[in-house]
Amino acid sequence: MAIPQEILNRGAYPSIRESGEQSFEAAVLDATERAQNWLLEQQAGDGYWLGELEGDSILESEYILLLAFLGLERNKDKIQALARYLIGLQEEHGGWSAYPEGPPDVSASIKAYFALKLAGYNTNEPFMRKARQLIRSLGGVDQANSFTKIYLAVLGQYPWDKCPAVPPEIILFPTWFYLNIYAMSAWSRTIVVPLSIIWAFRPVVQIPVDISELYVTSVPSKQDAWDRRIFTWRNAFLAIGAGLKIIERLQIKPFRKLALKKAEQWVCNHFRKSDGLGAIFPPHSQFADGFETTWVRGKPSNIHASGLATRRVRNLGK
Repeated sequence: MAIPQEILNRGAYPSIRESGEQSFEAAVLDATERAQNWLLEQQAGDGYWLGELEGDSILESEYILLLAFLGLERNKDKIQALARYLIGLQEEHGGWSAYPEGPPDVSASIKAYFALKLAGYNTNEPFMRKARQLIRSLGGVDQANSFTKIYLAVLGQYPWDKCPAVPPEIILFPTWFYLNIYAMSAWSRTIVVPLSIIWAFRPVVQIPVDISELYVTSVPSKQDAWDRRIFTWRNAFLAIGAGLKIIERLQIKPFRKLALKKAEQWVCNHFRKSDGLGAIFPPHSQFADGFETTWVRGKPSNIHASGLATRRVRNLGK
């Protein structure tokens, strides 16, 4: 599609700086113009754009945590390279953000701090002290998102009972049911299905590192806070989660074996002839974790898939 002529005319929109106007409309036009000009400056002479595909710091930190879970942390060179890159992404405020120069993200900051500690960095290093102070000022570990808490739980840093319930029985719900995996985005279900396998077994790997200094017990978790209004979606999901945990404690799981089998089949079917489940890192790591979990628990449901997932994890850092 051809670029409209008015966009190609770089002076098409009056700049706030030139007009002196401070209205919302002028601000939008100015921001639009500057964004367009920047994009046009990045365009190659024959019309295409080329840039590095980047993610935020959780890709590096989660990879280090994944290696620790899989017992592959002996690869010191790879971990040190990742750790150095993580340090370079630390913002001035002391934490890590979802985008450059953004506000601190408590979950990303916790995972980065934990990963750096696993990499062998002393907590008295200036950048570690700065990160720790920032994380504690944001409320500590309990303020992390659900995904981060599960990562911490498998490495013995957070109680499984406080993690959100992800029962594998969800794989059994028919497509006409309101809560079924195909009502989710493709990205989400490639995470939820292997994650449900992990949640069913609740593995804990003992490591010689802990992050107890990041806990702030005086600050209640925002994730567990109920809305003041009774009938809200948040309260509904919190109630469902609490009910599922009670059922789990009572061992009322008549369909668990079938659900785990179905979840395993689903993951294996979507893993074949690919470079990783969903072709993105989060489900790939959950797949490796999930199948490693079944192996550790003495239930090697699919040894070939487990080994293949682990090899793919090794290859990610090449």
